[in-house]
Amino acid sequence: PHAARREMSFTLCASMHATRASASSSSAPARSFRARAARAERNAAHVSTSSKASSRASCPSLRAPRPAARRRAAIALRAAKDDAPKNEDDTKKEPEPEPSAASSSEDAEKLPTPEDDVAPALEGDWRDFRAKLVNSESAGSDAPGASADEAARVEAASGENIKLLSTQNPELASETPWAHVIGAPEKGCLLLASEEEFKLGQQYFHQAVILVLEHHEKGSMGVILNRPTQYNMGYVGGDDSSPFANNQLYFGGDVGDGTVSFLHGSSEVAGGSEVLPGVYLGGYDSACELVKDGTLKPTDFKFFARYCGWAPGQLESECERGVWYPVACSRQLALKQVIQLPKPLWREVMELCGGELRQTSKRSYGEEET
Repeated sequence: PHAARREMSFTLCASMHATRASASSSSAPARSFRARAARAERNAAHVSTSSKASSRASCPSLRAPRPAARRRAAIALRAAKDDAPKNEDDTKKEPEPEPSAASSSEDAEKLPTPEDDVAPALEGDWRDFRAKLVNSESAGSDAPGASADEAARVEAASGENIKLLSTQNPELASETPWAHVIGAPEKGCLLLASEEEFKLGQQYFHQAVILVLEHHEKGSMGVILNRPTQYNMGYVGGDDSSPFANNQLYFGGDVGDGTVSFLHGSSEVAGGSEVLPGVYLGGYDSACELVKDGTLKPTDFKFFARYCGWAPGQLESECERGVWYPVACSRQLALKQVIQLPKPLWREVMELCGGELRQTSKRSYGEEET
């Protein structure tokens, strides 16, 4: 840069001397002086250009584009903006080659359809679906004779009880019973009392099978399914004209003195609330009308005096301690009458669950497997 400035100063001085000489000298000497000044100016310009180029090469940050270069860059930038796509949808894609007629039908079968992105609808009882998954995993869905083994296990656990049920409720008896252990209590599940619990205190819970009617953050409630009393509804209610006067009354639990509730399996009963698919609670007036007109039978209903209750978090804590085995089940096990069953309900459900619960049931009745 310093050399460039010196050369520029020399050029300026030479120009000034040339001007003065032209004004005071003759034409011939003036032309000679101007020629020397022009040569000096060209040399200075050459030196200045070389100096600037070397300076820019040694320090790229000092390079400055010439005006013509700046104009060309601006024109190129505007052209690039005009040609740029406004969004991704405006981007042109290369056309894909069309498939041949021979392969188009085969490829169409492999391509996903819009329905493939939609979760399949689960129809019916999702608990039944879960039970089938559990049974297939425990028995091995690909194992030869797995379905036959499962049928044999159900027959061994429930065969005698189903025969009795077929005389009481043929429709309910036609349904296949199932049960399996779940990780935590839920509404509509069964609670099976541990074989080591309630041998001394609260013996009405010994080998009890409880249906959970409600389970939420405010607490839980349920009724004991396998504690029939010697009383019937006519004796307790004092109304022998009731269509349910001869219905056996069950002991539902140790909470709620004076309360009576009932279960049934009919969606035709108005006012009933669903506990699990196909099992309903309540709707007394409608139930009376349906029994009177012959649509339903009195034995389609189970009545319970009082119920079981748990504070918030209490039932989960008891299940974690092993007081109860939470079990999902089919509606047949919750609805059927348990009076004079060939096999106790607790034992039947334990054997349907299989595994350790089945072995526990066998040990409790002195039939431990070898």
